[in-house]
Amino acid sequence: MYIPKQSYFSSTRVQKLAKEVIKDAQQDRARALEAFDYFKKMVEANPDDAKSKAEMNKALQLSQDSNDKVVRILDMMLKMTQAEMKTIPATQTDTSITFESLRNNGKK
Repeated sequence: MYIPKQSYFSSTRVQKLAKEVIKDAQQDRARALEAFDYFKKMVEANPDDAKSKAEMNKALQLSQDSNDKVVRILDMMLKMTQAEMKTIPATQTDTSITFESLRNNGKK
């Protein structure tokens, strides 16, 4: 049995899983668009084909759902990064300039 040396939900593991899910979602989107094109050709050949029109709409919905999945993953990754940034204390090598630091440098 595999026992990881780090947490199951370490940031690198979560990033790796997110990358795999995004890759799968891109493949799903490509397949859905292929299905859409297939049914679109069927509708162009026979405009009265209600079944093909319904399948064309389903394919578009699947395509949009896979795109939404990627957006949700990216949103979660941004929130995770923001949470990590809040918990990490500021280092002494912080090079940001504030009005207070400018006032203190002028008094020396």
